[in-house]
Amino acid sequence: MSNCSMTPRFGEVVLIRMQFHQAAGAKVRPALVLLDTGDDDFVAAPIRPQARHSDYDLVIKDWRFAGLNVPSYVRVHKRTVLAKVDIARSLAQLSESDHEALVTLLCRAYCRKT
Repeated sequence: MSNCSMTPRFGEVVLIRMQFHQAAGAKVRPALVLLDTGDDDFVAAPIRPQARHSDYDLVIKDWRFAGLNVPSYVRVHKRTVLAKVDIARSLAQLSESDHEALVTLLCRAYCRKT
């Protein structure tokens, strides 16, 4: 399957090719899919190996289940739009408990209380 026909799903961990802007080449970084509306790109949050001690960093407790090599954190408040063609591959979905924690944290960050 070509990357541009891939349909990323909420809670999926993917590897993204990040092109260097000032030099030739690229690096591959993990990201967490937050939204795919069916066009050529999707909304994601970066996954990092170090916490930044923000109230909006989610600890991925089941990081091995998610296909990651090291303990990692999702920076849910640092959303970005990425091109599907830059997906190197899908790793896995978050575990059910990490998925629930993600939904709770996203709601705390973005849901308005009336």
